[in-house]
Amino acid sequence: MTALLAAALSLAVSASAQTMNMNNAYVRVVHAVSDAPAVDVYVDGTRTVANAPFKAVTAYGEVPAGMHKVMITAAGNMKAVVFSGSVNLKPGVYYTVAASGYLKKVTPIIFYTSGLNKNKAKAEITVYHLAPDAPPVQALAVDMMKAPLLKGGLKYGYDKTLLVNPMGVNLDIVPYGKTMPVVKNVSGISVAGGKTYSLFAVGTLKNKNFDIIVVEDKLEMGSMGKK
Repeated sequence: MTALLAAALSLAVSASAQTMNMNNAYVRVVHAVSDAPAVDVYVDGTRTVANAPFKAVTAYGEVPAGMHKVMITAAGNMKAVVFSGSVNLKPGVYYTVAASGYLKKVTPIIFYTSGLNKNKAKAEITVYHLAPDAPPVQALAVDMMKAPLLKGGLKYGYDKTLLVNPMGVNLDIVPYGKTMPVVKNVSGISVAGGKTYSLFAVGTLKNKNFDIIVVEDKLEMGSMGKK
């Protein structure tokens, strides 16, 4: 489950048109390091992600499966290297690669799944804990008598997936085992059957920039080409 943002970046590999088949992996990148600048990502010497700021979440893009050389740098400065190494992507797998932690020690974390939601009657929601100084958290359904949704809570570096009925999302994010304080309220978001969504807890409590990023997960062919 744990790996590297750079690994995730390896997803963005080629500008050539790729077909959606089992020879490809599908990857997206998340910038969750609150004190880090915007970043560029190079795969096999080609820039595939450009000027991605804190809280950026790319769409899934296709990348040829296999081993790739990846380098992550400060945006516009190839000498300011955050990560450099080789990563291996397996065919048919959907990867979420997150740069997390702090600038002085970026922690690359990778999550994976077999695909997007195909259940037309339910919405699929995955919650990712990427806030390094936050305790294990719980999501309380405000409109359901604050029922806890994440069994056992969720600690830093992990994710949990829920299948829920189509509805309006109104959640209180709280420390696990408690109902207060509400670290963040998530409301005003509707989820639909057959769709896939992600909630990323990012930032730090110390710097008071803890936040929840909500995105609908999508595959955009060619989105990880040359930038």
